Amino acid sequence: MRKKAVKDKSAMIVTIVAIILIIIIGFTSKQRDEITVVEKWVGNILSPAQKVVNIGATTVGESVYSIFNFSKIARENVKLKEEMENLQEQLVEARLNRDELEELRGLRFALNYLEETTDYEPIAANIVAKSPSNWFDVFTIDVGEDRGITKDSIVLASSGLIGKVYEVGGNWSKVISIIDNNSSVSFQVLRDKNYQGIVSGSITNELSGYLFDPMVEVVVGDKLITSGMGIYPQGIMIGEIIEVSKSSDQLLKTITVEPAVNFKSMNKVLVITPNTR
Repeated sequence: MRKKAVKDKSAMIVTIVAIILIIIIGFTSKQRDEITVVEKWVGNILSPAQKVVNIGATTVGESVYSIFNFSKIARENVKLKEEMENLQEQLVEARLNRDELEELRGLRFALNYLEETTDYEPIAANIVAKSPSNWFDVFTIDVGEDRGITKDSIVLASSGLIGKVYEVGGNWSKVISIIDNNSSVSFQVLRDKNYQGIVSGSITNELSGYLFDPMVEVVVGDKLITSGMGIYPQGIMIGEIIEVSKSSDQLLKTITVEPAVNFKSMNKVLVITPNTR
């Protein structure tokens, strides 16, 4: 009898617990404005722990993202730097090629100084070395006997006369320009070929000279060309008179000349050699 009562009591307890669970599930499965005391108590305990876990997870996630993102940005920066360097090299090369082409085109005009009947062989050359001074008074070019260059070959720029070859090697030549103190050129005034004289270089790389006839009237601005006397053919531009003066006894008229060529900046020249073929 007693055992039966215990069994009935246990069954009742199980039934009551089941009913309570069903009621709780029913309540929690619906949207409510309020929560139970038990749920609130459990939430109060779990909320700080969830906050710590959430902050930790967020911080770790952001740190991992920052590391991978920084690595990605670093790789992109390296790639962009390489691309910029390549573009810069291409730009410099294109500019050099353009400048070189313009120089070569300019050298063609130097041929206009020579008469069509003159039998010369033009050869373009690069300047590879020069004297220590700021002026191109003496310099070396990259053509020599292998291209038919000979001593006294004429050297021109697109704007006029540079000078002559004074020493020749197998694949190089040395040039002395008209502004060197060992150079002299016979000239005539462009507007009147009867006005003639000689100009020479100097240790200061200035170009000056005198007229054979001190009575002729030359003025500042008169242009001088080669007269054809000596090794230089007639008609090559030398420069422009910038000063005229007379000696005290009036027996000599001297001039100062600004060269047609810029002897402070040169890269390419045209060498004229007699065509012996």
